[in-house]
Amino acid sequence: MLKKTSKCPICSQRLENNKKTTFNLNDTSVTDSRVTKKGTMIRRRRLCKCGNRFTTYEKVDKPQFNVIKSNGQIIPFNKDRIYNSIKTALNGCIDETKKTEEISEEICEKVQKLGEDAISTKKIGDLILKLLKEKDKIGYVRFYGVFKKVSDPKDYKKIVDTLH
Repeated sequence: MLKKTSKCPICSQRLENNKKTTFNLNDTSVTDSRVTKKGTMIRRRRLCKCGNRFTTYEKVDKPQFNVIKSNGQIIPFNKDRIYNSIKTALNGCIDETKKTEEISEEICEKVQKLGEDAISTKKIGDLILKLLKEKDKIGYVRFYGVFKKVSDPKDYKKIVDTLH
């Protein structure tokens, strides 16, 4: 939000003739509102009482949350870690980059919708497994092997058999 001042943010003229001591966005009128291309912000064109136009952006401030690792350590949520895990699982598949971005975005949205202050890595991993099982079977097997710490080839055969 704009800092409260006694001047218009564009023309820097004092607003004394309006008998105002501070500038406030309520002293402007919105002439145009649009959602940005990615849909993450609202762009507003404003008209100041002095006649000047300027643009403001409204953005939703999503609260940060934490991740509880299996060893009990608590770290801030980092969507790049999810992206990199999925990228590793999908390495070499058709449309690797596109699938990785789609799946990681969907996982991040699901995690945010849970509305929890902290989420376990197990819960995040289970969400990734569920989505990979639907979208890419080979990526699912790769991720499952690492996430569940599978070391016996017979266990991999059991995983593959459950996919049929």
